[in-house]
Amino acid sequence: MKRWIKLMILFSLMLAGCEEEKQTRIEESNNIEPPDYIQDPGDVVDIHGDITNLEKFYTFVKHVEQGKKDKIRVVSYTTEGAPMLHDLEFNGTTIHSINDSTRDGFGYGRIEEATCKGITEVNTDGRTDYILEDCNNPEGKDLTILVVDKKL
Repeated sequence: MKRWIKLMILFSLMLAGCEEEKQTRIEESNNIEPPDYIQDPGDVVDIHGDITNLEKFYTFVKHVEQGKKDKIRVVSYTTEGAPMLHDLEFNGTTIHSINDSTRDGFGYGRIEEATCKGITEVNTDGRTDYILEDCNNPEGKDLTILVVDKKL
């Protein structure tokens, strides 16, 4: 009888170990790494103030003002070098914004979506900020698209 009890305890421990391994695999699958970002030649890229394809961004802003459909991707790099992707699609009436920070190991690492009615320009002495306006953004997140420093 003692042998039977020992076998049951051993069997129970083995099952518990297998269940823990299964749970760990499920948790690991939920933490899937995003694919590497491969820069598209049409992307507006901001590397610490050095912006490529800025004219494409200005064209997008103009199309929003004119009510013309357009879409664009703005990529900003963190201090550590992680790309933050901001996809904007204007359907003629509203802007659908998808801000992807999943490649940032030091930030929130999530995808946030918002629907906005326009873009506002905020001019200061040294720069111009382009910010999404009238958004369904309940958390009050920063909706800055791009900051353009004025060259002296």
